[in-house]
Amino acid sequence: MEVFSKTELSEAARAIGSTRMKSEKVMLKLKEGTAQYRFTARGLAAYSLALQLIAREQEDSAEEVSFSRESLDQAIEAFASVSARVESILPKFAAGTPQHTLAVRRLRAFEIARELIRRETASEDGQSE
Repeated sequence: MEVFSKTELSEAARAIGSTRMKSEKVMLKLKEGTAQYRFTARGLAAYSLALQLIAREQEDSAEEVSFSRESLDQAIEAFASVSARVESILPKFAAGTPQHTLAVRRLRAFEIARELIRRETASEDGQSE
């Protein structure tokens, strides 16, 4: 089990929060019922779920939050999909550019989110972490 530092969790929350804000803005421009709308909505749900798990991991959230197995599975799928998209564009950015740095930070944040979701799934299955 990987242990994340407070800094890593904070940076992940910042990157995912930023991605969520951008997705919320995009959502306003999309036509309801389209594939892009559904994809963005699933992403928003995944980002919100991940931010709750990060807050709990940071011990910022005292309340116990539980998630349905379906929402956890959908979040894993959403992060896998969005990570693949970011990985596919990463080679287009020169190392050291703001775009490259942003993409790398997002990938790390999504990796942390996926791990926290996997842990949540494992705990629901009754497995030890």
